[in-house]
Amino acid sequence: MSGGGAVVTIDGPAGVGKSTVGRQVARSLELPFLDTGIFYRALTVAAARAGLRPDDESGLAALAQAFEVEVNTDPEAQGWRAMVDGSPLDLELWDPQLSLRLALAAGLGPVRAALLERQREAGGGGVVAVGRDTGTVVFPAADRKFYLDAPPWVRLERRRQELDRRGLPTSDALLAEEVVARDQSDSRRPNAPLAVPEGALVIDTGSISATEVVALVLAACGDLNPGHG
Repeated sequence: MSGGGAVVTIDGPAGVGKSTVGRQVARSLELPFLDTGIFYRALTVAAARAGLRPDDESGLAALAQAFEVEVNTDPEAQGWRAMVDGSPLDLELWDPQLSLRLALAAGLGPVRAALLERQREAGGGGVVAVGRDTGTVVFPAADRKFYLDAPPWVRLERRRQELDRRGLPTSDALLAEEVVARDQSDSRRPNAPLAVPEGALVIDTGSISATEVVALVLAACGDLNPGHG
């Protein structure tokens, strides 16, 4: 165990099912659920509202340090996903129009440094955390680490379906920017790049269901499951 409870990390690119799997695993392990990417999405929304340029590194870093953000870690959460300066956010967080801003902000070292402690604090008592650097940077001493992957065409279609469910239909060009282009950018960035964490169990989700992935994750978690012992 890490800190006050078990820490499980699930990393991977867009459209591999991290959030779907993470929520179910968190419910089974009776742990909070943390989508670390929500911090960057919330910052991107706040920056757009403040009129900051996407390449304004000092402005974005200052905002990352100063804005008030609370992320909902209830795995059964409905409604708001983040609270920024007292204002609840949900659909705004996934707006494909913000993809370029999101990728730029997430690649800035000062921004990542400013948000890192907030992410760790949110999962400090035990957590199932999903994202792109949860097992490499945010919780490097996690009890269990996983990395999910799938072929690009599978990930694109899953993201399209997710956005459609949220009532955010998007063009093929924006979808490719939101998934493929951002994954390439995140893999190449010098600050906390998307990578397989050391010791992580890699699972290809392209040809199996979310239920099957959850079963594999829980089996690997072993004695972290509250039903054991």
